Amino acid sequence: MSKIDSNLQCPACQGLLSPTVLSCGHCNIRVEGPFQLNEFATLPAEDLHFLRIFIQCEGRIRDMEPALGLSYPTIRTRLTQLKNKLTGELEQRAAEEPPKTFSTEEVLTRLEKGEINFDQAMSLIKKGSK
Repeated sequence: MSKIDSNLQCPACQGLLSPTVLSCGHCNIRVEGPFQLNEFATLPAEDLHFLRIFIQCEGRIRDMEPALGLSYPTIRTRLTQLKNKLTGELEQRAAEEPPKTFSTEEVLTRLEKGEINFDQAMSLIKKGSK
C-alpha cells in the first residue's frame, strides 16, 4: 500500500480532503465515518518542516538559522504567521462547536472543587438558564 500525503487538495475545487476511512495494516480492520483532523494535519508540508526544525532546535531560533538558512527576523515572522494560522484554526473550531451548558448543580460542584471562581460560576449559571 502506498503512502499518501495527508495534505491533499480536492482536484475539483482545491478544498482540503478529509479522511473518511481508517484501516489497520496489521489486522485489516476498517473504520469508516467522518474523522476530524487536528490543526496540524491541515498545515502545508513547508509549515510542518518548519515545526519539525523548531522542535529539533528546542525552540532556539539561533539554532534554527543555520538549519533553515534563514535570518532571525525571518524565522520570528514565520513563527508569528504559523501561530496565527494555528490560533485561527482553534478559534474556528471553537466557534463551530456548540457552547457547553452545565446544570446549576454541576456548576456549584465545580465551584466547590475550586475548578472555577464565583464570577465564572455565575456566568455559567446565567448561560444555562437561557
